[in-house]
Amino acid sequence: MTDLFGDDESGPPAAAVEIEDAFMDGAHLTRASLRDAVLEASVLTRATVRDVRAEAAVFEDVRLARAVFRNVNLADATLSDVDLSGVTITDARLDGMTIDGIAVTDLLARWNNG
Repeated sequence: MTDLFGDDESGPPAAAVEIEDAFMDGAHLTRASLRDAVLEASVLTRATVRDVRAEAAVFEDVRLARAVFRNVNLADATLSDVDLSGVTITDARLDGMTIDGIAVTDLLARWNNG
C-alpha cells in the first residue's frame, strides 16, 4: 500500500486532473496527495492547512497577511523579497537564523545586554 506522504512509491500512477474556474468553497480534503500539484490564481482566504508535509514546496507571489502559523517547521527555509512588517515571532528556535547575513541570536544577545 502506498504511504500517504509518498514514502512508498509503489502505488498506481497519479492521474492528471485539471480543475479550472471551480468554486470549491467549504471543500474538505482529508488524506489527499497533491504532490506536484499547482495552485495558481486561487483564493484560500480563511482556509485551514493542518498536518501537511510541504517539503521543497515553492510559495511565490503569495499573500499571507494575517495568516497564523503554529507548530510549523521552517528549518532551512529561505525567505526573500518578503514583507515582514508587523510580524510577531514567539517561542521560536532561532539557532542559525540570519537576517541579511547577521545571526539573529547575536542581535538578540546584544539587545538583551543593552
